[in-house]
Amino acid sequence: MLKVINGKINKDKLQWLLTLAIVFFILLALAVSGSLIFDKIYQNKIYPNIFIGDLNLSGKTAQQAKELTNLKINKISQVGVIFSYKGSQTTIMPVIASADGDLAIQIINFNPDLAVETALNYGRGSNFFINLEKKISLLIKKKQLLLGISANQNQVEKMLENAFIDNFQPAEDAKLIVKKISAPAGYEFAVANEKLGKIIDYKEAAGQMINNLSNLNNQEIKLSTITQYPKIFAKDSLNITNKAEAILIAAPLILTYGGNKWFIEKDQLADLLALKPNNSAIDKVRVGLDEAKAKIYLEEKVAPLINQEPIEAKFEINNGKVSEFQNGQDGLKINLEATLAKIENEIIASEQIELVVETQPALVSAGNINNFGIKEIIGVGTSNFAGSPANRRHNIKIGAAAVNGTLIKPGEEFSLLKTLGEVDGSTGYLQELVIKEGKTIPEYGGGLCQIGTTVFRTTVTSGLPVTLSRNHSYRVTYYEPAGTDATIYNPWPDYRFINDMPTYILIQAKFSGDNLSFEFWGTKDGRTATNTKPTIYNIVRPEPTKIIETTDLKPGEKKCTERAHNGADAYFDYKVTYPNGEIKEKRFSSHYVPWREVCLLGVAKLTAPPDNATSTPITDAN
Repeated sequence: MLKVINGKINKDKLQWLLTLAIVFFILLALAVSGSLIFDKIYQNKIYPNIFIGDLNLSGKTAQQAKELTNLKINKISQVGVIFSYKGSQTTIMPVIASADGDLAIQIINFNPDLAVETALNYGRGSNFFINLEKKISLLIKKKQLLLGISANQNQVEKMLENAFIDNFQPAEDAKLIVKKISAPAGYEFAVANEKLGKIIDYKEAAGQMINNLSNLNNQEIKLSTITQYPKIFAKDSLNITNKAEAILIAAPLILTYGGNKWFIEKDQLADLLALKPNNSAIDKVRVGLDEAKAKIYLEEKVAPLINQEPIEAKFEINNGKVSEFQNGQDGLKINLEATLAKIENEIIASEQIELVVETQPALVSAGNINNFGIKEIIGVGTSNFAGSPANRRHNIKIGAAAVNGTLIKPGEEFSLLKTLGEVDGSTGYLQELVIKEGKTIPEYGGGLCQIGTTVFRTTVTSGLPVTLSRNHSYRVTYYEPAGTDATIYNPWPDYRFINDMPTYILIQAKFSGDNLSFEFWGTKDGRTATNTKPTIYNIVRPEPTKIIETTDLKPGEKKCTERAHNGADAYFDYKVTYPNGEIKEKRFSSHYVPWREVCLLGVAKLTAPPDNATSTPITDAN
């Protein structure tokens, strides 16, 4: 505050304030001009000193940064991540390979687009002063960004558990021992002591893998162990004989449903008994049914006579009219958890226990077909499966038949996996080979991505919103041109879209030689859909052939299960114009990793990997 002395302002202080103001505005002008020059130099480029891991993105355009990031991702995808524990090791690949590209399972997913977008927008926010502070900080120190990573953690933990199964001992609960004797009681009961366990900390390992990969680092991860404690202790197991005998008195246990009866005799019931934790603070352990054994009994002896999948009504177009060719029918399914809980609650007091069975209603019924609004084709998609082996062709036909005739309600989200239902031998599918931990394992589902890709293309020509779609990990000839494919694999990834039209949509499958087409029937609402041809760029050659030793083939016999595929990036633009003038646009971008040829080589004995590793050795062929 300026002081007034004898009615005059302190001129020295005023002079000082003016000087300070001038300096401030000069510095501000310099900052503004410097920022403008900085922005001019880095126009449409990432500012300096911005990194993902050790990858320097300084001065790169978004496209250049994405290509550099994808090069690093490609290298990681071809060598994987090594996990080791006390001389044993295994490698987890981001993609589990298969003889059929449809069965390549994506375990680890990379999201370079988000990281590059974050890098490009760093220091380019709406607040000038915050932007200025960020730009100045970049001249002093690095800015480390993380690559978006998602992983199927359950699958990763399962693979690690299988690879190191000999290196851990799970905890064991105190167990009920039932011995049949000749005494009047008939049975003798005892309790075996619990055991502490030592297991590998898989959750920590998976978390460390994700953290490393988010920095584009695939260094070896050394596993650690944790102590696993039991949940049931022998010292808490009181009055076990009385508790067990109280249940056995109820034998034979009679289960009922719909006029059917299942009898569980005393010996069988005794075998199903187990110690279970009790919520009571006084009595911590009770006797109940061994959940695993009881579920096996219900699944094998009871469920086959009750369970019935719902059957959706199916429709077809005949002479321009919609007709039903498959009647809809509700399904039934025994609720195992609720049934077991009911048995334990009622076993002592009830002579007969009715099973808990739930109705699973069919989503689509015939109703009034004439009101469905199905009168014309709104979109068609086609794919070609020339060169497919016999098993694959068979599976394509089975899958197409499952989708054919499906009716989608207005506002309903269509799920392809849900529509296909169970994919196994019981539904007519044949197996293909996948490679897991150096072994070829038959799995169902080869050819079903032909269905996914064709439905995706039909969705686009129909102008419908795609809510979930993922391209294949590597390019597959059946789905060219690149960028227009959609992979599916139960339980994930799925392919989904929404019927945002006011009327129903009916799916019709058509075969013509080696071509599969889907037609979406409904009522056109005036929307128009266009899409560009895919742009394919950034072609990358694969690494040399990978040779995997196996004892499944004769020594010296060689079988190549995968062909080499060039890596690439692709995109196409999708535009829908609605009757009210609204326009929705979306770019579908795809990244395909380069995929080396993989061959199995028969050997009499697997070569011992370094450090006595248990994994199958992998060598590069010249």
